Amino acid sequence: MSEGGISFPARLNKYIASCGVSSRRKADDLISEGRVTVDGLPERSLGRVLTGGERVCVDGRDIAPARHVYIVMNKPRGVISAASDLRCETVLDLLPEHYRALRVFPAGRLDKESEGLIILTNDGRFAQEVIHPSSGIKRSYSVTLRRDLDMNGVDEWRGGVVIEGRRARPLEVSPLEGVPGTRFLVVLGEGFKREIRLMALALGNRVFRLKRIGIGNLFLEKLPVGAYNEYNYAAIKKMIYEGGKI
Repeated sequence: MSEGGISFPARLNKYIASCGVSSRRKADDLISEGRVTVDGLPERSLGRVLTGGERVCVDGRDIAPARHVYIVMNKPRGVISAASDLRCETVLDLLPEHYRALRVFPAGRLDKESEGLIILTNDGRFAQEVIHPSSGIKRSYSVTLRRDLDMNGVDEWRGGVVIEGRRARPLEVSPLEGVPGTRFLVVLGEGFKREIRLMALALGNRVFRLKRIGIGNLFLEKLPVGAYNEYNYAAIKKMIYEGGKI
């Protein structure tokens, strides 16, 4: 049995977390403090398992699982990939307010000065699939360097460069103009924070503009900067694995 993105039987703390009330750890505290009732009766057992259909309340308020949402955004430069920040505009600030109640968060990073495709969701399992290298979901970037890179530099980049004691090797480096210059398509399999910028520095160059244009087989085509589209689970999975353009 399933309800709002959660399958039963399910532990009470997982159910509370799926409703967007708190994390699982905080849910355990709510249960221990006697703030949770199931079918009108206080429930203090951390091992309580729900079979589905029970009425669950926290602090006297009925709760229900939040619907899962899957959003693809064309992130502008200058916006950070975070759910909240006291100093900077975040990707959530670009969404209508009701998404905050659904506890949407970015599935992966795109640094402040970079732009392009980013996925936001409240489905933790899906987010982990998108992020984890074992899923084989590659990332494609349009990269503009500050200075020309000759063929020797391209070959060095393709072979991988050492960054902070580890070798970073892209899956692909291809000149976008057909010949070496400043603009390249770079495809990564397993990335880490600011990897492309650090690779450019290791090559004696710097990134002028960095735009993520693909996540798996989903590619950015017409979606305006700062705009977003929401999809259901089946649609976004199909675009990432089988192909799609937005």
